[in-house]
Amino acid sequence: MRIAVLSYPMLFQTRGGLGMKVGRTVQALCDIGHEARLIDPVREYLRDYDLVHVFAGYNGNHRIIEQAKRDGLPVVLSTIMNPPYSAFEGRRGRLLNRLVGKLTNYKLTTSHWQLHTSITLADQLVVLGTGERRMLVEAFQADPAKVNVIFNGVGHEFFKADPSEFLQKYPHIRQPFVLHTGLLGDVKNQLGLARAMAGSGVQIVLAGYAGKDTSDYLAQCLAASPDVIHLGELAHGSLIASACVAASVIAIPSRHEGMPNSILEGLAADRPVVLTDNHVMDLHLPSEVAVEVHADDHAAIRKAIEGFLRQPPPAGRARAAVQALSWEAVARQLVDVYGKAIECNRRAS
Repeated sequence: MRIAVLSYPMLFQTRGGLGMKVGRTVQALCDIGHEARLIDPVREYLRDYDLVHVFAGYNGNHRIIEQAKRDGLPVVLSTIMNPPYSAFEGRRGRLLNRLVGKLTNYKLTTSHWQLHTSITLADQLVVLGTGERRMLVEAFQADPAKVNVIFNGVGHEFFKADPSEFLQKYPHIRQPFVLHTGLLGDVKNQLGLARAMAGSGVQIVLAGYAGKDTSDYLAQCLAASPDVIHLGELAHGSLIASACVAASVIAIPSRHEGMPNSILEGLAADRPVVLTDNHVMDLHLPSEVAVEVHADDHAAIRKAIEGFLRQPPPAGRARAAVQALSWEAVARQLVDVYGKAIECNRRAS
């Protein structure tokens, strides 16, 4: 099957989990025998492919889906939505859609309308959990029958990670340490983590890209405790996997998440994790390897981390929680969804 994969252009001008997810998905589809490509819509035609898979229905991607449907192609949309988004907010969004349309003679549209258009036109939808499914059904009136839950995968390098690469590259880091990986910024809540652990004597290692617009935020993180250090962005692969297994705890108490890749990767490296309680992940993680916390509850963040430092889970227990989450498994589930999309598109023709 020839699969055209697309997302919004600016995704690949920044760093983050979604860009990694798109790349890993394309590679995994190729690995199991399909011809998947991240295509360039400036130089390639959608109609030269058998199916279109769009990641995120916003930032103008509704136009891609509209064109694909005009070309008679089946479309799968990975919606990539973070909580919360309630039924009330959905009703309010639809009301504003109508008001903006009437006031501008339908020359302007809202972002809610664009996302609603993407969700409505797609033949099948892929979400990360039942929380995201509920948002689509309640707030965007999606057909529940076309919503499929597929978790993110985890790279094989995390399951076989060795700490030596990281520790040799950064000999000044002392163990035990707590690792936070991800883009620097308020959403990822590095500052909350730093403030929660201030005075503990435990080193907090931040690994993630920090642009000029986050320099003040980074300065606040470093000022919160002398035990906070920032390594910058680590290449996604063996080095970040080595960092995970070298750490004693992975702590990412974000303000919100979809299905947090860094948390899954930390578990695959057999490390306990502290994560936000505001996510859409359905994966049931045992309390002996994972604790959910509110982003602003510094006492709970510290308690969870210190608990894991005092009593780490038995070897192999954290890894076992995500053992089945390979990117190849994700690709095979997606192929099943593609089959349903092709059938839906055929019936609608």
